[in-house]
Amino acid sequence: MKKLFALAALALTVAVWPTHSHGQAFRLNGGRGLPHVNTAWTLPRGQFTLHAFGSSYYQTVVVRKPGALPEANTFWDVQSALALYYASGKHLEWSVTQVLYQDTHRGRGYNFPDDLFLNVKFGSFGSKVSPLKAGLTFSGRIPLAEDHNIVLEPYSGGSVEMGLMGAASYSPDLLLPENAFNLHVNMGFWHHNDTGKLLTGSSNDSLAVLKPSQTFLWGAGFAIPTTQFDFSFELYGRMFMTTPQVTAYSREDAIYFSPSVNYRPKHWAAFNVGFDFRLTQDKDQTRYVSGLPVINKDLPSYPQWRVNFGATFHLNQAAPPDNRPLFVSANGRLVPRQKSLENQLNVEQRKTENAEEELEKIREERKRMEAMLARLRNLLYDNKSGDGAKPEENKNPADKPAQNKNE
Repeated sequence: MKKLFALAALALTVAVWPTHSHGQAFRLNGGRGLPHVNTAWTLPRGQFTLHAFGSSYYQTVVVRKPGALPEANTFWDVQSALALYYASGKHLEWSVTQVLYQDTHRGRGYNFPDDLFLNVKFGSFGSKVSPLKAGLTFSGRIPLAEDHNIVLEPYSGGSVEMGLMGAASYSPDLLLPENAFNLHVNMGFWHHNDTGKLLTGSSNDSLAVLKPSQTFLWGAGFAIPTTQFDFSFELYGRMFMTTPQVTAYSREDAIYFSPSVNYRPKHWAAFNVGFDFRLTQDKDQTRYVSGLPVINKDLPSYPQWRVNFGATFHLNQAAPPDNRPLFVSANGRLVPRQKSLENQLNVEQRKTENAEEELEKIREERKRMEAMLARLRNLLYDNKSGDGAKPEENKNPADKPAQNKNE
């Protein structure tokens, strides 16, 4: 119980802290996956994992007012969330994610809580001897927040939204795929279901959404694992198939590059830190009409960068002996980490070597015995041949006197 309370307190701390950037991602990723790009693998059957996410971005702008000195204002975009993942089968995984806090710069300035995300993942499909696996995730977004259509965040009209994401994963390690270089590709579709929505929040808004907005999501990434650190690099983006109404803050397409590092101090805990860097230009396509406020003309539609933090806790994963892994990687091979296991393996190795030496001696002795038997066979054959010739030689002298008598 103490461990569970400690985990809950730590996860809440990480989630409330300005942490991991999943607002710009396809969805709030957890389970087995990179920070933004998901994998085709599912968790082991029966496993629970708790994830804390968040992100932080800020920009300082200078506000000039007539007849007054310029003022510097800092605008923040902070998001935090908690997620729980559970695998009910070999190929089936469920998750629920609650966004706890989101800066809005509208109304009271923040949402607490924000929206709820539900995911069902069918994954780990493929041949047992193939390094390739495939998966499919169905996602839904339930609007619980007070404000939507938020500046610096991906578009959301405040409706029940849904999406579909396909994933393909590659790893040469079939038993523990995360222990080797692994590569992942995602492609998906998101339906905003925002027909009829008024986006500005103003009583004067008359520009309703006429047809549902739709987004194409894509991404690719790879991870390079070491003993306790995993280094990942991701490229992901979003492109509107049907662009939202002109009063939407984030109507532009965006592409991000995201390097990150994952640290695993314990078998049940991992911590992640990374950065997002926007590769696309900032082109504001929003029209500030129908009461849509201009937060600041110097603010971009999407952040130029973000700093990300996160934590993962495996709630019911069994610990290895002495809470340490049995093997570690050294010079490209697995080496036992525990001395008792190493000594036992050395003893078994010596026994194997001794058995091989004894077997080799037996083989040599067998060859020697076969050679001796061959020589004995040759000697016996020669003796038999000599005994058969001598009676014929003695037969003629014995017969000759008898012949002389008759004569």
